[in-house]
Amino acid sequence: ALRENLFMLLVSIMNKIPILIVGKPGCSKSLAIEVLQSNLNGEVSANNFFKSMPAVEVFPFQCSPLSTPEGIQGAFDAARKYRVEGSKTIVCVLLDEVGLAEESPHLPLKVLHRELEHLGGLACVGISNWALDAAKMSRCVTLYRPPPTVDDLCATAEGM
Repeated sequence: ALRENLFMLLVSIMNKIPILIVGKPGCSKSLAIEVLQSNLNGEVSANNFFKSMPAVEVFPFQCSPLSTPEGIQGAFDAARKYRVEGSKTIVCVLLDEVGLAEESPHLPLKVLHRELEHLGGLACVGISNWALDAAKMSRCVTLYRPPPTVDDLCATAEGM
């Protein structure tokens, strides 16, 4: 699961294609973005593979049932202000636990309709434990992480 998450995130971020990763807790959704965030440092990356890629600056927003449209819009606005024309750095908005925001009475995810269609050079990653409504999911690549099989769990246990 981690390798597939890493691959999909890397391709999506490098090409500035919005992506939503959906899966149960523990399927390496957050770990994958943390691994990329700590390794994609451009020319100063420790690994030669990552030195050939642009740096990535992540602007995280922790969604919750109390999220507001202004909070999510603020994350996108801050990312746009940071982005410098001509810079090789890719700026990425990370919406962590975006599914929780659907429970908010303020309807904060309405902002995503416009933002996902007009990213203006930003990358966008959403992480959720469950699927969002079709109107939002149709605006991005969606990677579903199924629950681990017994064989997956056995392979993990043997590897420990």
